[in-house]
Amino acid sequence: MSPLVQTTRRRFVLGLSALFVPPFVAACGTAPSAPGAIPTLTLGPTAPRPTATSAATAIPPTPSPTVIPSPTPSFPTDAQGFADPTFRKLWETTDRAIADGKASRSWLWGPKPFAIKQEPYDGAPTGTRLVQYFDKSRMEINDPQADRASQWFVTNGLLTSEMVAGRVQIGRETFEDLEPAEVPVAGDLESPDQRTPRYADFTRVASIANNNRAPRQLGTTVLTRFTRDGATEVEAKPPLLVKIADYNDTLGHNMADVFVDYLRGIGLNWIFVTGYPISEPYWIVARGGGESQVVLMQLFERRALTYNPRNKEGWRVEFANIGLHYYRWRYHNR
Repeated sequence: MSPLVQTTRRRFVLGLSALFVPPFVAACGTAPSAPGAIPTLTLGPTAPRPTATSAATAIPPTPSPTVIPSPTPSFPTDAQGFADPTFRKLWETTDRAIADGKASRSWLWGPKPFAIKQEPYDGAPTGTRLVQYFDKSRMEINDPQADRASQWFVTNGLLTSEMVAGRVQIGRETFEDLEPAEVPVAGDLESPDQRTPRYADFTRVASIANNNRAPRQLGTTVLTRFTRDGATEVEAKPPLLVKIADYNDTLGHNMADVFVDYLRGIGLNWIFVTGYPISEPYWIVARGGGESQVVLMQLFERRALTYNPRNKEGWRVEFANIGLHYYRWRYHNR
């Protein structure tokens, strides 16, 4: 994994073993109401991408997994630490090959789960639902009696939206109000670059209630930098020319070509994985591996994507550590 993601993860997990406490209120995500009508990306073939214009030396990512604490022993797991066979099957679909060293690309979930909880969910048969946290997301089972063969039997939470809004979903129509997350969206959590925006900084520009829609900008170059406290400025010298390749009408946001290309190739329905985009793509500054770099990022309902053209092939686009960020916000900083 790249230094930006690896540094965030390494510093956070040092204190993670102290966080495995009995379950209490946490957030959850829900499947779209009509999954059969999920849209697909329709972008045509993409022209070969030019090489990065920056002269900075690339920092090679390290794809080998990092050892993290085992899940809390109060929940039964299989030999691999998964709380439910459907969690393991979903993880194996995309990340088993990476863990086994047979693929060199960024993680969709992470090397292994790091926490298990029964979190309150109004409307679930028992009033709670089983969730398991990964670096990049959280898997959930809303109804254990539902069709296990359905793509939506396991969902992954609306963690980005919840951190931006400061509202934890504890039922289909039930929320708990908190403060928006003062957690950097990328890079080092403990000593971030002071220019790195936090989830809370996106509150004024993100689409949480179908607000803050952006106009279509297909074909234009992404030249906006987003900074701490929600300020924007022109990115005069981006490390690579990135263009807008698609527009999602659901919440009204443009999508960068590098993210469109990546989502088309992940092997799963992209709405299931990320949800809809809730922000525009922005250049940000984030520190990783002791170096501050300009990277592209975009927030989605369930995830956040980053793009660093200096990374080696397969690791240029990565999911941010939303699962770690959210767990820190909900359980560590509470």
